[in-house]
Amino acid sequence: MTARTKDAVRRYELIERVLHDLIEMSDSGAVIVVEGRNDESTLRNLGICGAIESPCGKSLLHFTDSLASNYDSVIVLTDWDRRGNQLSVQIVKYLQSRDVAINTDLRSRLKKLVQKDIKDVQGLKRHVMKLRQDIIKYIK
Repeated sequence: MTARTKDAVRRYELIERVLHDLIEMSDSGAVIVVEGRNDESTLRNLGICGAIESPCGKSLLHFTDSLASNYDSVIVLTDWDRRGNQLSVQIVKYLQSRDVAINTDLRSRLKKLVQKDIKDVQGLKRHVMKLRQDIIKYIK
Protein backbone atom coordinates (compact mmCIF):
# COMPACT_ATOMS: atom_id res chain seq x y z
CA MET A 1 0.00 0.00 0.00
CA THR A 2 1.46 3.35 -1.02
CA ALA A 3 1.73 6.27 1.37
CA ARG A 4 -0.84 8.13 -0.73
CA THR A 5 -3.33 5.27 -0.45
CA LYS A 6 -2.74 4.94 3.30
CA ASP A 7 -3.38 8.68 3.66
CA ALA A 8 -6.57 8.42 1.57
CA VAL A 9 -7.84 5.54 3.72
CA ARG A 10 -7.04 7.41 6.94
CA ARG A 11 -8.69 10.63 5.76
CA TYR A 12 -11.72 8.73 4.45
CA GLU A 13 -12.19 6.99 7.80
CA LEU A 14 -11.88 10.25 9.71
CA ILE A 15 -14.32 12.04 7.39
CA GLU A 16 -16.79 9.17 7.77
CA ARG A 17 -16.44 9.49 11.55
CA VAL A 18 -17.28 13.21 11.39
CA LEU A 19 -20.27 12.48 9.13
CA HIS A 20 -21.43 9.78 11.55
CA ASP A 21 -21.19 12.29 14.42
CA LEU A 22 -23.13 14.85 12.36
CA ILE A 23 -25.90 12.33 11.66
CA GLU A 24 -26.03 11.26 15.30
CA MET A 25 -26.24 14.82 16.63
CA SER A 26 -28.75 15.83 13.97
CA ASP A 27 -30.93 12.82 14.78
CA SER A 28 -30.80 13.92 18.43
CA GLY A 29 -32.35 17.29 17.58
CA ALA A 30 -29.42 19.56 16.75
CA VAL A 31 -29.84 21.89 13.78
CA ILE A 32 -27.00 22.14 11.26
CA VAL A 33 -26.29 25.65 9.97
CA VAL A 34 -24.91 25.87 6.42
CA GLU A 35 -24.48 28.75 3.99
CA GLY A 36 -26.95 27.78 1.28
CA ARG A 37 -29.29 25.32 -0.41
CA ASN A 38 -26.51 23.47 -2.25
CA ASP A 39 -24.82 22.75 1.08
CA GLU A 40 -28.10 21.43 2.44
CA SER A 41 -28.54 19.22 -0.63
CA THR A 42 -25.04 17.81 -0.19
CA LEU A 43 -25.68 16.94 3.45
CA ARG A 44 -28.98 15.27 2.52
CA ASN A 45 -27.12 13.21 -0.08
CA LEU A 46 -24.64 12.19 2.62
CA GLY A 47 -27.47 10.79 4.76
CA ILE A 48 -28.37 13.64 7.10
CA CYS A 49 -32.12 13.74 7.67
CA GLY A 50 -32.44 16.23 10.53
CA ALA A 51 -32.93 19.98 10.55
CA ILE A 52 -30.64 22.05 8.32
CA GLU A 53 -30.96 25.83 8.20
CA SER A 54 -29.22 28.61 6.28
CA PRO A 55 -29.39 32.37 6.71
CA CYS A 56 -30.21 32.96 3.02
CA GLY A 57 -32.24 36.14 2.63
CA LYS A 58 -32.46 36.85 6.36
CA SER A 59 -30.52 39.18 8.58
CA LEU A 60 -28.03 37.23 10.65
CA LEU A 61 -29.44 38.59 13.89
CA HIS A 62 -33.00 37.47 13.07
CA PHE A 63 -31.68 34.13 11.81
CA THR A 64 -29.78 33.41 15.02
CA ASP A 65 -32.76 34.56 17.13
CA SER A 66 -34.88 32.03 15.26
CA LEU A 67 -32.29 29.30 15.85
CA ALA A 68 -32.14 30.09 19.57
CA SER A 69 -35.93 30.04 19.83
CA ASN A 70 -36.39 26.75 18.00
CA TYR A 71 -33.36 24.61 18.89
CA ASP A 72 -31.35 23.70 21.99
CA SER A 73 -28.27 22.72 20.00
CA VAL A 74 -26.68 24.28 16.90
CA ILE A 75 -23.94 22.79 14.74
CA VAL A 76 -22.16 25.47 12.73
CA LEU A 77 -21.00 23.93 9.43
CA THR A 78 -20.19 26.88 7.22
CA ASP A 79 -17.62 26.64 4.42
CA TRP A 80 -13.94 26.83 5.33
CA ASP A 81 -13.17 29.77 3.07
CA ARG A 82 -12.81 33.36 4.36
CA ARG A 83 -16.53 34.11 4.10
CA GLY A 84 -17.45 30.87 5.86
CA ASN A 85 -14.96 31.56 8.64
CA GLN A 86 -16.40 35.05 9.17
CA LEU A 87 -19.96 33.76 9.14
CA SER A 88 -19.09 31.06 11.65
CA VAL A 89 -17.57 33.61 14.02
CA GLN A 90 -20.61 35.90 13.73
CA ILE A 91 -23.12 33.09 14.30
CA VAL A 92 -21.24 31.91 17.39
CA LYS A 93 -21.01 35.49 18.66
CA TYR A 94 -24.76 36.03 18.31
CA LEU A 95 -25.66 32.67 19.88
CA GLN A 96 -23.26 32.79 22.84
CA SER A 97 -25.54 35.00 24.87
CA ARG A 98 -28.45 32.62 24.32
CA ASP A 99 -29.12 29.34 26.12
CA VAL A 100 -28.01 27.21 23.15
CA ALA A 101 -25.28 24.59 22.86
CA ILE A 102 -23.01 25.59 19.96
CA ASN A 103 -20.83 23.04 18.18
CA THR A 104 -18.02 24.23 15.92
CA ASP A 105 -15.84 21.16 16.57
CA LEU A 106 -17.27 19.15 13.67
CA ARG A 107 -16.54 22.02 11.27
CA SER A 108 -12.98 22.27 12.59
CA ARG A 109 -12.42 18.53 12.22
CA LEU A 110 -13.74 18.53 8.65
CA LYS A 111 -11.77 21.63 7.75
CA LYS A 112 -8.50 20.01 8.87
CA LEU A 113 -9.25 16.90 6.82
CA VAL A 114 -10.37 18.47 3.54
CA GLN A 115 -9.26 22.09 3.24
CA LYS A 116 -6.34 21.18 0.94
CA ASP A 117 -8.76 19.56 -1.50
CA ILE A 118 -12.08 21.41 -1.23
CA LYS A 119 -13.20 24.77 0.15
CA ASP A 120 -16.85 24.19 0.90
CA VAL A 121 -19.54 21.85 2.17
CA GLN A 122 -20.95 21.57 -1.35
CA GLY A 123 -17.82 19.71 -2.54
CA LEU A 124 -17.90 17.19 0.31
CA LYS A 125 -19.93 14.46 -1.41
CA ARG A 126 -17.73 14.53 -4.51
CA HIS A 127 -14.61 14.48 -2.34
CA VAL A 128 -15.82 11.47 -0.33
CA MET A 129 -16.65 9.63 -3.57
CA LYS A 130 -13.16 10.38 -4.95
CA LEU A 131 -11.52 9.01 -1.80
CA ARG A 132 -13.66 5.86 -2.07
CA GLN A 133 -12.59 5.40 -5.70
CA ASP A 134 -8.90 5.81 -4.77
CA ILE A 135 -9.30 3.15 -2.09
CA ILE A 136 -11.16 0.78 -4.43
CA LYS A 137 -8.40 1.14 -7.05
CA TYR A 138 -5.91 -0.05 -4.46
CA ILE A 139 -8.05 -3.01 -3.40
CA LYS A 140 -8.43 -4.24 -7.00
